[in-house]
Amino acid sequence: MPLHLPDPPSEVPDKVKGKLHAFADGAKFSTKALRGARKDQLDLSTPHQIFTLGLDDITAGAGLDAARPVGWRYLVVDGTQIIASAETTLAPDGTQEMAQFTEGPFVLATDKALKVVRKLPQLAAAGFDLRLLRIPALYVMALWLHSPITDILAPLEPSPIGKEGKPILAAQFLAELAQLARATSPPP
Repeated sequence: MPLHLPDPPSEVPDKVKGKLHAFADGAKFSTKALRGARKDQLDLSTPHQIFTLGLDDITAGAGLDAARPVGWRYLVVDGTQIIASAETTLAPDGTQEMAQFTEGPFVLATDKALKVVRKLPQLAAAGFDLRLLRIPALYVMALWLHSPITDILAPLEPSPIGKEGKPILAAQFLAELAQLARATSPPP
């Protein structure tokens, strides 16, 4: 089975694409790749839901079931080249609203990690949904391959635990994060 890209709420793709094109038409991008992109070639790809996990969750030994959905992310392409990401966030009324366009190391790391995880033999045995896990307190982002059977994470570069782009099982990933959290937390 190929990697499954979940469907965001129906209004999300149009909102994100509308904002992307409005920024491009108005020359409002301040980042290099987006500013230099060919406006007629800009498009969105690879939708995936963003989840966040807090430092308290990590230190308490919570599993991935404690991760909270916070928005959606797309990769922004100029033709076939990935140049940025576009993210939404949950609005007070429960809908998704455009939050940000970003460039930087996590965008390119996402592209690299996707190439690795799409070749995993586990994909043939089970269907995995593509997600993004963010642990802001530890400056960690990871691709999260979720299935009812197992979860696999691939830390994105730069990662304080290393293993950038290398798929690891959730238990090992969370254990390494807990060790990092203990090492960086001030004593009680």
